[in-house]
Amino acid sequence: MNLFACEDNVFKWSQTDPESRDGIRPVEDWAAVFSIDLFRRRLDPDYLSKMQGYRAEMRTVLEQRGMTGPWFFRPR
Repeated sequence: MNLFACEDNVFKWSQTDPESRDGIRPVEDWAAVFSIDLFRRRLDPDYLSKMQGYRAEMRTVLEQRGMTGPWFFRPR
């Protein structure tokens, strides 16, 4: 992960793939995504049985943050 002061700096970086534009999000968005139970509860004994609920929570957080489209969701 590369952190930049602003989005403009990301695209000035020589190794930035122009196709990655949709995936460039503020740290706050990624912190919200990685703080959900899908990531926090991985060591719980019932993790796999609750996976569907965790995935639904992830979808909700992504949509709330405007993180939609093929970059964030696998095409069905």
